[in-house]
Amino acid sequence: MLDYTLMVVHFLGLAVGLSTGFANMVMAGLIAKAAPQEKAVLGRIPPAMARVGAIGLAMLWASGIAIVLTRYGTFAILPRPFIIKLTAVVLLTLIVGYIHVLMPRAQRGDAAAMARIQLLGKITGPLAIIAIIFAVITFG
Repeated sequence: MLDYTLMVVHFLGLAVGLSTGFANMVMAGLIAKAAPQEKAVLGRIPPAMARVGAIGLAMLWASGIAIVLTRYGTFAILPRPFIIKLTAVVLLTLIVGYIHVLMPRAQRGDAAAMARIQLLGKITGPLAIIAIIFAVITFG
């Protein structure tokens, strides 16, 4: 029963995290085409979605660690594809953390911070896909 619960939490975290990335891609397009008076209102959505995404990522970490420890007892016995998956997740987590550091500066109008967030945001999607692919290869 615990394993099923952990898997449900893990998949919910995945859904929340991925939906955040897609929502922010859509919002970036809408904000770019919006009238000036609409940009300020629409611009409040990506930071809110980023907080939701951080919750999803935390759910993934907590449930993922718990799954490995309850199923296998250690990370040491997991195969090379899992190490690739974990590397993608670590990089994704570091990038998301850095985006959260940059967000207050971008919200104050720092164009360089906003440009960096947009660039980093383009990296998070491929990292998430790599993590998913290698999770499937590892766990079937």
